[in-house]
Amino acid sequence: MDEIRHGSPIVEKTAHLLGAVADARAGISLTELVEQLGVARSTVYRILNSLAAHGLVARVNGGANYQLGPKFVELARRISPNADRVTLSEAAKPILQSAAERVRESFKLSAPEGDDMMTIFAVPSPAEYALSVRVGSLSPKHVGASGKLALAYAEADEVAAYCAKGLSARTPHTITDPDALVEALDRIRQDGFADDNLESSFGIRALAAPVFDAEGNFVAAISAPFIGDATPDRARAIRKEVLDGAAALMRAINGQNPLFK
Repeated sequence: MDEIRHGSPIVEKTAHLLGAVADARAGISLTELVEQLGVARSTVYRILNSLAAHGLVARVNGGANYQLGPKFVELARRISPNADRVTLSEAAKPILQSAAERVRESFKLSAPEGDDMMTIFAVPSPAEYALSVRVGSLSPKHVGASGKLALAYAEADEVAAYCAKGLSARTPHTITDPDALVEALDRIRQDGFADDNLESSFGIRALAAPVFDAEGNFVAAISAPFIGDATPDRARAIRKEVLDGAAALMRAINGQNPLFK
């Protein structure tokens, strides 16, 4: 690990550590950080403890791996002050916690970030074995349920410009044809929710519902990823929680569905 001239060694180590945590999709352990950074275990341990105390890193589902913490959402908000994601996340917290308890799945809140959707808040499932969701993760909008919602409620020229950049595939089920995507977006607007049928990850499905602000603008999506072989009854139960959660969050922020304005 190289250090810049006239810099602070501990700040350099901390910056490299945060980069390693951000790059680890499923979180990263203390041992992995020590090996990757080439820094003494005691030093990495102290840095992690300090960062965790300030909300800059957090344990994944209370386990041994670390991910970026909720403080980064607040810091990102200060860069984009018009996107009040902290308030949105705080309002969503009890709603998603209750939903997770009822159906024992993980729930997340995602918001548009350029051509991607960013997970800005997540609640892990209380079940012993459950899918992990990492705050700060990014996914292209055409890949997955939340991103397709963002495109469904975008202007037609925005969708066309997005498609013109190319639709990359993550799995054989990812929609990569612009015409097929436009058809899917039409169905999403009619249904009021979106699904991810093995499009972003093998064996994983997801359901998502839109969240609108007081002006009827799409600002976020509540979604729940789950194992792809769930029964129809199970999928319906998850869909209900996603839809009810989005409706509850809109009530909390005085949001309004543009179709009912």
